[in-house]
Amino acid sequence: MKLSSLAKALLASSVLFTAAHATAAEPITVTGSAAFTTDYLFRGISQTGNNAAVQAGMTATHESGAYFSVWGSSVGFTDSGSTDGLDGGLEIDALLGYSGKAGEVAYDVGVMHYGYPSADAALGYDEIYASVSTMGAKVGLNYSNDYFAKSDKFMYLYASYGTEVAGVGLSASLGMNKFDSAAMMSNALGTTGTDDSYMDYKLAASKAIGGMTIEGAYIGSDIDDTECGGGLCEGRFVLTASKSF
Repeated sequence: MKLSSLAKALLASSVLFTAAHATAAEPITVTGSAAFTTDYLFRGISQTGNNAAVQAGMTATHESGAYFSVWGSSVGFTDSGSTDGLDGGLEIDALLGYSGKAGEVAYDVGVMHYGYPSADAALGYDEIYASVSTMGAKVGLNYSNDYFAKSDKFMYLYASYGTEVAGVGLSASLGMNKFDSAAMMSNALGTTGTDDSYMDYKLAASKAIGGMTIEGAYIGSDIDDTECGGGLCEGRFVLTASKSF
């Protein structure tokens, strides 16, 4: 893993956020996080060839509700977009959004860019997103006009629920990934089936221990194992340790 590339990118982001915080006329809150995970799964698919990843991010939030985030992770992408383990790949995402509340309902809208500076620039793409949440439940929709690896239109509809029992956080989510065609799903994921959509899921429990959050989760998709090479779509247990600052 070329962790130095990730470190440099996040350091640069940190400097920018600190400068913005120091010079802005209105209050801005800057938060960050760092994590180590045994596998980075995105929408049920391993992004690291079933290997571990390091991740970090920072968010600057204005008191109006507007925010800007930068998040990075090691990935296993080659220039073709396939995953073959940790080859020094890097993902850097940037979000510009707005969040607020209407009574008991919270909402969040924005635009996000997924970038892969260590691979072919054609892998990168943009999404718009919107979600509403209340009492631990959340529903959201993401849409891309040209998804990962130029795979045309894509829609992601999801629902999640989270609560806390005896100091342990419990959560569950289910998402529907809809491509423009089976060929485009194959182009984006490398699958060999005839479906143009699939479901992903996550069941998780987490607890704060010694200033860190430890999460154990079972994550996967309903894509048939025979249609997804390298076991990238199979359900698996993932352990993540994260620290907020």
